[in-house]
Amino acid sequence: MIESQATTVASTRPGSVASAHPRPRCFMSDVFRQQIVRYTLNGRRCKPDTPSAVRTVTSSKKWYGTVNGKRVPLSADKRVAGQMLRKLLGDAELQAVGLIDPLAGHKAKPLAGHLTDYSAFLAGKASKPKHVAQTGRLITAVLSGCGFVHPADLDVAAVSAFLTARRADGEPIAVPPGAEFTPRQMAAVLGVTAQAVSVALSRHGLIGTGTGQGKARRYPRSAVETLARQAVRGWSPTTCNHYVAALRSFTRWLVRTGRMAADPLATLGRVNAQTDIRRGRRELSADELQRLLAATGASGRPFRGLDGEARHALYATAGGTGFRVNALANLTPADFDLSPDGPTVTLPARFNKSKRRKVQPLPGPLAAMLRGFLAGKPADAPVWGGTWATGERAAMMLRADLKAAGIPYSVSGPDGSLYADFHALRHTYLTTLGRSGADAFTVQKLAGHASVTTTQRYVHKDTADLAAAVARLPNLTGAGSGYTRVTRLGDAAGHRPAPAGTSAPILNQSGETKNPRETQGFDANRHPQTPTDPSSPGRIRTYDPPVNSRLLYR
Repeated sequence: MIESQATTVASTRPGSVASAHPRPRCFMSDVFRQQIVRYTLNGRRCKPDTPSAVRTVTSSKKWYGTVNGKRVPLSADKRVAGQMLRKLLGDAELQAVGLIDPLAGHKAKPLAGHLTDYSAFLAGKASKPKHVAQTGRLITAVLSGCGFVHPADLDVAAVSAFLTARRADGEPIAVPPGAEFTPRQMAAVLGVTAQAVSVALSRHGLIGTGTGQGKARRYPRSAVETLARQAVRGWSPTTCNHYVAALRSFTRWLVRTGRMAADPLATLGRVNAQTDIRRGRRELSADELQRLLAATGASGRPFRGLDGEARHALYATAGGTGFRVNALANLTPADFDLSPDGPTVTLPARFNKSKRRKVQPLPGPLAAMLRGFLAGKPADAPVWGGTWATGERAAMMLRADLKAAGIPYSVSGPDGSLYADFHALRHTYLTTLGRSGADAFTVQKLAGHASVTTTQRYVHKDTADLAAAVARLPNLTGAGSGYTRVTRLGDAAGHRPAPAGTSAPILNQSGETKNPRETQGFDANRHPQTPTDPSSPGRIRTYDPPVNSRLLYR
């Protein structure tokens, strides 16, 4: 094993005093081969307690050493192994006194290894496997595209250049001659799989353009050209932001876990997604939602395990709670408390995006409908089981029901088309709350958002909503009261408005100034109005009449 030995080096200069400088030394006896014990029976490895097992002891091919109490594999060459051990022991002593960078090991580790550890960290947080895989895919795409291998290679300028290049459109795809194409032919033209073609056709509303069934199904050339144009489009700002968010979360984790001293991508910002909205969502009006529920309830067409009655209850619950697809797909009758005095639904933390248990109040009419729908259903089985919640199927299901109800799937918006996919029901819920007069904090709590900024993306306000809000403002002109409130600075008569916090002077029809406190039954001399500041013309200060000190407002 390792023996702590040191030599004394004496100065050979005349008159010098010998000084001892301990130097760690490594002898060949410090390295050793590790013993490997195997048990075999009839030439095959077996457990030690197997009857008639043969115990065999062999030595490892590599030489080992002990550094800081741990066995470390070195080299198969004993001489090289001794040199390696000497280096490791010296580094250990230097690190003990702070002369070696403690991050040296992390710096030498490839980013791919750190990413593997980060994925394990996400999985340990009970993140969904889909989220873990997608996050790793996004990060890997940026690391590979920028050529980053080690943590020291991370550079914000390179990442910005990579994302900028991806936002540019690619070369057009040439569509071969032909009036109709099979899904397999379309996949060959676009360079993707047949499954990706199916998803793209559904996403862009081109499923209905095909004719025939199975392998005989054909799509017109216009559908292929549409998909070809979409395939070469550059990344949208929202897509770029997904990559930025995944990469930034990775580098922040590197800093928090002591693998990097500072975040090299701290200044990497997101792109303004409002400049190029590729796929905006819209809310359904109350009339549209009622028509959807009526048409779905009368539908005899099943979809992925849900009949018309189940889809009717599903859409109503989504519009009355704002829950996401995954949450709705995992609710059981036991999660509902439909008592008349305060009906609620409890979403377990493992099915909530925020990983927190959420108790959501239910509207009275929705609770009454659910009492009949849930009667007799197993308490521990999902209410809306089946495979409707996987992939793009929820959007496909809602789109078919919208079509049956005569409701457009997409409408024109100020920044492009707006779509009513399944998540649009959550937009509908929050927008309806906002229009009903609920304050922003209440809407945020019901949505389960950590920030009200996120809630703002869900609450849609059009010109009519803004005009209605303005119409509720009080009468500021005094029209019809016989008085005119002065609002201009330095008008023809030399009047100026009173500072904020005081009552503005009111002129009657004869031009005399009246104190509003007198007209309201107050003692006008109890709190005299604060004069304006003559030394700073045009400035309006905020005064509090009981505390007349300008030093408080500088």
